[in-house]
Amino acid sequence: MSLRAYTARCRLNRLRRTACCLFTSEKMVKAIKKLEIEIENRRLIVRKDKHLWKDIGERQKVLNWLLSYNPLWLRIGLETIYGELISLEDNSDVTGLAMFILNRLLWNPDIAAEYRHPTVPHLYRDGHEEALSKFTLKKLLLLVCFLDHAKLSRLIDHDPCLFCKDAEFKASKEILLAFSRDFLSGEGDLSRHLGFLGLPVSHVQTPFDEFDFSVTNLAVDLQCGVRLVRTMELLTQNWNLSKKLRIPAISRLQKMHNVDIVLQILKSRGIQLSDEHGNSILSKDIVDRHREKTLALLWKIVFAFQVDISLNLEQLKEEIHFLKYTHSIKKSLSAVSCRSDAIINKKKDKRNSGFFEQYSENVKLLMDWVNAVCAFYNKKVENFTVSFSDGRVLCYLIHHYHPCYVPFDAICQRTTQTVECTQTGSVVLNSSSESDDSTLDISLKSFDPENTSELHKELLENEKKNFYLVRSAVRDLGGIPAMIHHSDMSNTIPDEKVVITYLSFLCARLLDLRKEIRAARLIQTAWRKYKIKTELKLYKERDKAARIIQSAVINFLTKQRVKRKINATLVIQKYWRRVLAQRKLLMLKKEKLENVQNKAATVIQAIWRRYKAKKYLCKVRAACKIQAWYRCWRARNEYLAVLKAVEIIQGCFYAKRERTRFLKMRASTIIIQRKWRAILSVRMAHEHLMAKKHRAACLIQAHFRGHKRRQLFLQQKSAVLIIQRHIRAWEAGKCERIKYLELKKSTVILQALVRGWLERRKILEQRAKARLLHFTAAAYYHLSALRIQRAYKVHMAMKNANKRVNSAICIQRWFRAKLERKRFIEKYYSIIKIEHEVQECMNQKNRAASVIQKAVRHFLLRKRQEKFNSRITKLQALWRGYSWRKKHDCTKIKAIRLSLQMVNREIREEDKLYKRTTLALHYLLTYKHLSAILEALKHLEVVTRLSPHCCENMAESGAISKIFVLIRSCNRSVPCMEVIRYAVQVLLNVAKYEKTTSAVYDVENCIHTLLELLQMYREKPGDKVADKGGSIFTKTCCLLAVLLKTTNRASDVRSSPKVVDRIYSIYKLTARKHKINAERILNNQKKNSSIGIPFIPETPIRTRIVSRLKPDWVLRRDSIEEITNSLQAIQMVMDTLGIPYQ
Repeated sequence: MSLRAYTARCRLNRLRRTACCLFTSEKMVKAIKKLEIEIENRRLIVRKDKHLWKDIGERQKVLNWLLSYNPLWLRIGLETIYGELISLEDNSDVTGLAMFILNRLLWNPDIAAEYRHPTVPHLYRDGHEEALSKFTLKKLLLLVCFLDHAKLSRLIDHDPCLFCKDAEFKASKEILLAFSRDFLSGEGDLSRHLGFLGLPVSHVQTPFDEFDFSVTNLAVDLQCGVRLVRTMELLTQNWNLSKKLRIPAISRLQKMHNVDIVLQILKSRGIQLSDEHGNSILSKDIVDRHREKTLALLWKIVFAFQVDISLNLEQLKEEIHFLKYTHSIKKSLSAVSCRSDAIINKKKDKRNSGFFEQYSENVKLLMDWVNAVCAFYNKKVENFTVSFSDGRVLCYLIHHYHPCYVPFDAICQRTTQTVECTQTGSVVLNSSSESDDSTLDISLKSFDPENTSELHKELLENEKKNFYLVRSAVRDLGGIPAMIHHSDMSNTIPDEKVVITYLSFLCARLLDLRKEIRAARLIQTAWRKYKIKTELKLYKERDKAARIIQSAVINFLTKQRVKRKINATLVIQKYWRRVLAQRKLLMLKKEKLENVQNKAATVIQAIWRRYKAKKYLCKVRAACKIQAWYRCWRARNEYLAVLKAVEIIQGCFYAKRERTRFLKMRASTIIIQRKWRAILSVRMAHEHLMAKKHRAACLIQAHFRGHKRRQLFLQQKSAVLIIQRHIRAWEAGKCERIKYLELKKSTVILQALVRGWLERRKILEQRAKARLLHFTAAAYYHLSALRIQRAYKVHMAMKNANKRVNSAICIQRWFRAKLERKRFIEKYYSIIKIEHEVQECMNQKNRAASVIQKAVRHFLLRKRQEKFNSRITKLQALWRGYSWRKKHDCTKIKAIRLSLQMVNREIREEDKLYKRTTLALHYLLTYKHLSAILEALKHLEVVTRLSPHCCENMAESGAISKIFVLIRSCNRSVPCMEVIRYAVQVLLNVAKYEKTTSAVYDVENCIHTLLELLQMYREKPGDKVADKGGSIFTKTCCLLAVLLKTTNRASDVRSSPKVVDRIYSIYKLTARKHKINAERILNNQKKNSSIGIPFIPETPIRTRIVSRLKPDWVLRRDSIEEITNSLQAIQMVMDTLGIPYQ
């Protein structure tokens, strides 16, 4: 793995840890617990007709919604919510995220395993869909809320957009509203509900967030000032600067205002806004694309912020201290290892410290860091210009931290900094501070001018190779911009600002990666310390040995010198004696005699000493033999005593072993008895279970034969009951099996406890006896013969008792074996009998299954025959239609058919009912203008009158409650009356559909709102020219009658006296007005009859017609038009509720 990939992984891991801390904060944990309670209590529930894991379209919809998020944000959110890592190729791997969402968010393997059918694959028990819906709902809501909270908390440093730029949604609230509209039951504004739980969502992605801040042209891209302000935001961490921007910056004044924001911030930090020539940098210069001043401003920003931000002062100081400490240890080690070189260069750094006073503290620390690293390579850096022109310093910096990227052997040491070519044609050493230890290795022929030019080219080529090494290493490290080039650095004076900026990036990157090498460096430091101590100790030992050797050699040489002097003296004496032989002859003889006597005395003394030594050695050998014999005698006595004690111990041990064998045999017998009794109980339970199964099978067969000719539904129901009984019987057997296993387990535990207690007791007894035996062995020499006899008698008595016990055990064993054999034979015959009964029961079950299979095959045959008959019927109908058209087809019918075909071909997608429904619901829920709402209501009236699916979509979207709110907010003006008329007609269309009637009735204050509407418009006949000629009053009455046609709803309304009184008062006012109108019409009729016009009385109309008010898409022969008479309408409501007229 490269360091760039490793750094990216480390940053991602830090981001994951920060996200986990945010997710496990106390506020989030409390809100998550509340959300789980809401979901478990079914206050937040997915609609039953929405199958998130079955419906491919719904799954694709949810997947598209979630993929609207930025892949990085989505990955962090999913990993935090699920607490696991997602293996992706990169952070933009949308396919991997989509697979994870489909397999883990919209599906859960653990829930599937819990509810999986034991035998049928891909079949799940009841409750699986509800559990999976709860899981998906909780994870989805947590994901949306957490991502919103993380975005507001600026979890990611560079703060990317939360949503993709081409996403359908740009706000968290929009996703929640879309999800609640399409999937949740009885939920309006889901974001408000989550806000009450402590999970508010408020992030909205603005166009400024999607602004492309990348810079490709300094003059053009920085002209508007937006990118400069964004840069200052990132550098100062002041996120309110973007609020002062004027976006889009079109005019010159707007651009100058944006640039002035940046200049004011720089001035507030005490930065002099002037270029190298002293000219002030103004906002108009940046807007007018002044290149030099734009670059000067950028360098001001870099020097003011970049070095301070990229370098951590505490970390840099610690690194410098560590480098100096490591170098001192290395220097001490080299000094110890090379102590023979007595001369150590101790020259101090004579660099002028005042040269760096013009720089800030950070730049000084940067120079100290560079020198601390270069000290390992005997290189001293004096400035930020010429010292970096050959590339060696940069190579040293990278090699010190990462030798694998820049090998030391690959660094070219021969550069223009170490070797200079003078104008005279000679090659001399460079006079810089680093050339103190350098040597001249140039041959004499290089003094030639031609060779000098070739040497200069060679040195420049070496510098180019150094910069190439730096560039390749920086590319592998990553995170460092490519700011330098060998043509800008080599054979010239580099730009100081570029070098400082580049060093700040390089230092920050190397210090960021130092954790990986710090361990090795610490080990090296410790090893060097140890090696210094070891070598110092070895050096001291060597020094001491050398001193000893030196003193011994000096003594030896002194002796040799003295010896040579003596020999010389002897020679002189020899010649002198030769001259004076006669004079000293007598003296020499005397000296010879004395020497002989001395030698004889020495021989005698040596013989005497050898004799004394042999005598002493004989005495020592005799004493050793006596001691060995005595020790052997004492060991033999001790062995005999121990042997007697062992015989006594063995007797007691044999007695204990026989008793233990008896106890084990007794315990085994008890265990066998318990096991056998358990087997008997299990067999009895099994017999009871088989008898129960036999009775159940007989009962199933009796029911099946009695109801063989009933409907298919009853047959399936009886089959299900049979299966349930079998399953319950199997579960009962399983429970009995579990009880037996628990009993067996408890028995085994008890046996283990008893055996453990017996073993512990045996060990304690053995220990006690061992202590007693030790005491007996210790006191054996003091016991009398009487105690020995008593012990022997006890031993004999125990032996006899053991013989009697063994005989009794043998008799008991034979008798119990005989009894067990007899019982086994009896049980064997009973088991054979039970097996025969079980076989008979299985045969009965097989016969019953055959009967059931026959009935099922008969049912499937009937279904196949019905499908075949329906197909034949359809073919006949198609043939009759074709024959009728062939016989009776005329020009008018053909024209109608062609016009219909033409209309179908020219139909547009937006004219389809589902499109009109979606657009109308969007207008109704979002727009507040009365004209837009009226247009939406007109579309909804059409689609609800023509399509049941549109009614269901409207009920699910929550638009019904919006319509009731709209009705309550309208007044008695003509536009409001038009809106109310269409709104009531839409509600009436939805209420006529039985599946959506409850959606209208369940709206809060539904009945009271309709009664207020009746009270308000009881005198308004409505628009008689409109479709179906119905008024607001009559349509509202029809709506009330349809809503209250069920007994439960009608009884609920009747239980409210206020509602009944209001309906009765409306009826009385309507009846009185209708009576007055009828009298006036009667008088007019009488007047007309007197003239000659006959009088025709009004025919009464039935009011109990609620059952025939059906949707318009249902074809009924008894369909009727809606009532237009207000008295008949209110009477229909009263008849529906069962309220009398009087």
